Amino acid sequence: MGNEDYTSSSRQLQKVSIGDELISVGISELNKHVKWQLPPSKSHAIRALILASQSNAKTIISGIANCGDDVNSMKECLTQLGVVIEEIDSRGDVIETLDDKKSSEIESFRVHGVGKNGFSKPKDFLNVGNSGTTLRLVALLCSRFTFSVIIDGDETLRNRDTEILWDSIKQSGVNVSFMSEENRLPVKLTGPWFSKSVDKITLDVSKSSQPLSAWMIASSGLERMIEIFRVGNSVSNRHWELSLSMCNQYGSKIIIDRNKVNLFPWDVELPDTVEIPKDASMASFAMLACSCLGYKVEIQGWPNDDDSIGHEILKAKSKDLGFSWQNDTIDYLGSARSIEIDITNCNDLITPLSVIMAIGGGGVITGASHTSFKESNRINSTQYLLKSFGMNCQINNDGITIPGGQIPNVPEEIVDCFGDHRIFMSAYILASRVGAKLRGKGLHKVADELFIKRF
Repeated sequence: MGNEDYTSSSRQLQKVSIGDELISVGISELNKHVKWQLPPSKSHAIRALILASQSNAKTIISGIANCGDDVNSMKECLTQLGVVIEEIDSRGDVIETLDDKKSSEIESFRVHGVGKNGFSKPKDFLNVGNSGTTLRLVALLCSRFTFSVIIDGDETLRNRDTEILWDSIKQSGVNVSFMSEENRLPVKLTGPWFSKSVDKITLDVSKSSQPLSAWMIASSGLERMIEIFRVGNSVSNRHWELSLSMCNQYGSKIIIDRNKVNLFPWDVELPDTVEIPKDASMASFAMLACSCLGYKVEIQGWPNDDDSIGHEILKAKSKDLGFSWQNDTIDYLGSARSIEIDITNCNDLITPLSVIMAIGGGGVITGASHTSFKESNRINSTQYLLKSFGMNCQINNDGITIPGGQIPNVPEEIVDCFGDHRIFMSAYILASRVGAKLRGKGLHKVADELFIKRF
């Protein structure tokens, strides 16, 4: 099917039941010693893939074993746009067939860049799956093209509010056509951008940093300087700073002047090999396993602070949260005290951190209002999760107040994870202590394919 034939009657517009399947979780063995290999950082990997595709060279993106569904969504979208991406095993050999391929065997991607203008019209719609990052980065890339592209995702992503992204793209002169509901996927983009005399874009940065990242990463295709004017209180600053750092490292000269971002045409030049660091945010689940199940965890792959994208706060606050974190070993001592933690720059931590604090010394999580725009409204879904397991919290203007010393109980009903992998992973650990039936089987594969095997 060509994407021009993508209509409301086609099978792609039917609701996608991602995360609806049930899983029964039994009580796990307590007080285990676990080696916890952190998965690759999908934030780094997704950005590296789309940047490498815009170069005129081959790039090895290394360290992506068990990278998860979000990274693979970006890989598949780029492949549909004509980018050859080979999967390489630990011996350096190309994995030739699907039958031979196992995610744990894929050590690297070899990306054959097509340059600024070498992308080709896809034969079908681009499916970004559950990945909001892939959606935003791919949408800006497609805004450059002289051909139309249709983008869709799973049901969870269809329900997310992405109006700010589409508004900024419309300002550049691209025709944005929604095929079902206003400001919701699926969407048809018909460019190219800036075909008229537009050189300024206003961008609301109060809900997500990803649209700004998308503009930076797509800016190599510009033909003249463009000004982005940021409005609102910026959130997830470490993520757009990561995009800025990677772009400037690989050839751009993006200039930040207070609330103005100057974007210029540039050539993408990556090194022969880009090593992907591990995902520091996933250590929050290792910590939750320590406090909830009594595990002693050996963290493998903890990145340096620059690559932790704000999640280094886990280690910095570990003592206050009741943990001993010596070298790579995390142990729960139970000496937690009530604390306040600002997650403006690390919003992915809200759910596991809330459960850790509920079991521990309690406290307040602030700077969390933008978590309402994730896979689920994570403020509401975190409160629901705690309540399902017999615990409680109070929602504030920009966060949650959590009483300490709470004990999880067996849920009376099936626990819904709202298609959100971080809700599911937190729920799975709680269920491993008391037993439960969860709706959301397989959601962990979005970010950490080895998650369940540890239990």
